Amino acid sequence: MIRLVLRTQLNALCKLRERALDWSDPEGVHDMRVLSRRMRSAISDFQSHLQKPGLPVRKLRTIARTLGTVRDEDVALAALEELKTRAPEDMIEGIDNLLEDRRGRQAAARAELMKVISTTAIQQFRREFQTQIRTLATVKPKLAPGQIIVEAPLTLRQVGVKAIGSRLKDFRASVRSIYFPFAIEEIHDLRIMAKRLRYAVELFRFCWGEDLNEIAKEIATLQTSLGELHDCDVWMAYLGKRLKRAVSKDAPGEDLKVRAGYMWLLRQFSKQRTSHYRDALAQWQRWESKGFLDELKSIMK
Repeated sequence: MIRLVLRTQLNALCKLRERALDWSDPEGVHDMRVLSRRMRSAISDFQSHLQKPGLPVRKLRTIARTLGTVRDEDVALAALEELKTRAPEDMIEGIDNLLEDRRGRQAAARAELMKVISTTAIQQFRREFQTQIRTLATVKPKLAPGQIIVEAPLTLRQVGVKAIGSRLKDFRASVRSIYFPFAIEEIHDLRIMAKRLRYAVELFRFCWGEDLNEIAKEIATLQTSLGELHDCDVWMAYLGKRLKRAVSKDAPGEDLKVRAGYMWLLRQFSKQRTSHYRDALAQWQRWESKGFLDELKSIMK
């Protein structure tokens, strides 16, 4: 079953290559990026049950990172274009300045992606991954001399209990950071823990049925709020650096209209961040009142 899951994900990932390189539809990059993350999460969930040598995760990590860079620029440009439609006329120059900068970054990221998932590169990655999948072996229990195994082999459901339990433990350890709205790094870590928990639940949900489908949707909602919050943090840091550089005595200042556009954007992302934080906090409060995490834990028994 582990081989089947990884082989299915590998084939689906490689099939997305052409869509990811179709610049007319940015969702191709998004879909391939998400699947690359799911593969990395699945490998991590299975890792404790597998003997070495491991799978080519370094190449998978490179693919995921490069896709992520392109996706970040696609999302950034879409956000700026949308905000530009609502911005006062005297703020447009600053937004156009940023659009020009991000388009340059997007072009560079796309050029790198074309190399990383070229036809030759993706075929080589696929062959190497398939070879490693065929030779996968599960960890064998250590036996005393003369001892005989009497237990049945692990089922995929038992593997899922361990994987989801581990992800749940990590999430619980991080969740208190939600009470500190400006603990930026800690809240970012919480988003990652939520994403990993969601991926584990979705990976093994067919072992339990409909119960886990609804739980996965709940986790996805929280992950989305935390993700949008993190995006605002990234934007605010980016704009802060641009403004700091613009007024620095050691660097040439930018036009006042450009700086005004930056500050207008900073206000917009600050407002959005507050809204996303309130959404995440409200959902966590509902989870606490309903015993949501305890419900998940009880299903895993």
